[in-house]
Amino acid sequence: MTVRSGAIRHFAKIKNGSTPASGEPSFWDGDIAWATPDDLGRLDGKFISKTKRNITPLAVAENNLNVVPPGTVLLSTRAPIGHMAINTSPMAFNQGCRALIPQPETHGPFLFYLLESRIPELNASANGTTFVELSRDDLACVRISLPSLDTQKRIAAFLDEKTKRIDALIANKRALLERLTEKRHAIITHAVTKGLSPAVPMMNSGIDWLGEIPAHWKVKRLKYLTRAPLKYGANASAEWNEPDWPRFIRITDVDQSGNLRPDTFRSLPPEVAEPYLLAEGDILLARSGATVGKSFIYRKDWGAACFAGYLILARIGRHHSADFIYQYLNSDAFWSWAGASLIQSTIQNISAERYANLWVPCPPLSEQIAIADAVSLLRSQIADRERKVEQSLNMLNEYRSSLVTAAVTGQLEGLR
Repeated sequence: MTVRSGAIRHFAKIKNGSTPASGEPSFWDGDIAWATPDDLGRLDGKFISKTKRNITPLAVAENNLNVVPPGTVLLSTRAPIGHMAINTSPMAFNQGCRALIPQPETHGPFLFYLLESRIPELNASANGTTFVELSRDDLACVRISLPSLDTQKRIAAFLDEKTKRIDALIANKRALLERLTEKRHAIITHAVTKGLSPAVPMMNSGIDWLGEIPAHWKVKRLKYLTRAPLKYGANASAEWNEPDWPRFIRITDVDQSGNLRPDTFRSLPPEVAEPYLLAEGDILLARSGATVGKSFIYRKDWGAACFAGYLILARIGRHHSADFIYQYLNSDAFWSWAGASLIQSTIQNISAERYANLWVPCPPLSEQIAIADAVSLLRSQIADRERKVEQSLNMLNEYRSSLVTAAVTGQLEGLR
């Protein structure tokens, strides 16, 4: 098999992108598609025909923008680096992307797959302080090897067929994960707002986002269920990693299963941590940023731990079940309240005062415990299924990646 090797600039013309002035109405809402890394990242396949925003011919002329022909490979070169697509119509693009226009002896779809196999290398070549970027020069110098044009077309056609099947399986697995997530939320929400028995009389809770609850339940504000007022955590930096000191918990340490991630361990000196030490069943609430509303329940098995300033402690009193309240904090009812309670500022947040006034459905203590136990068991069963699906999904992604790499590097018999 004849192979040509060299810098990628010898096999494709590389063009930079740009953004017209956002405040100039005559530049926007035209009929020329204008791609961004976000557009590339939202695609299910490898082709792009429409973009979130369009620009006008005036924007192209006044700003000297590159409009590339169909069949061009568009690559996001600012973090995240590696989103790609092939355009099916003339298209402009912003500075977060670069375009590779294939030379006559370069087949665009093959170049797409070849670059897909080199994404880790492209990321390793990126640099920057304000933001990480793969420069035009660094991209142009990436060395690649291309077989004959006919061989490129055969390999691309083979990968089109194979990856279509794999991608369909991946889509099915992702859809299953979404359904499992929906099922988990539905189970939690029904149990903590309606109870486990379908035959009990119901009453209006008087709270729009809570709806009807069993008639023998009560509704109380969170501040009346705690032993002490809600409390903010330690305003300290996470600079220590001493394993014998109390762990310094931040909300980013909590994984999707509600466990603490071992790879993010940080600690505080005992004398600093002491006022913020956690007890069994303490609930932590995120108060700002992207994770606002997320919660965590502490178990003593984690070892001594304290909590960060962007978290709020709710220490539940002995007449109520912390586990029940934690499950409630993961229900759709709670998230409806959280969405309506956000304080919109530079960073969205929910203060301790607002959390304190959260309405909580309160069954008798014995029923709280029974509901929490039942929900915990069902969540565990769903989590087991999710782990198996995720393992299968990871295997499919790894197989797809290895297949693409093997094909574009000539390792598959019959495609050389």
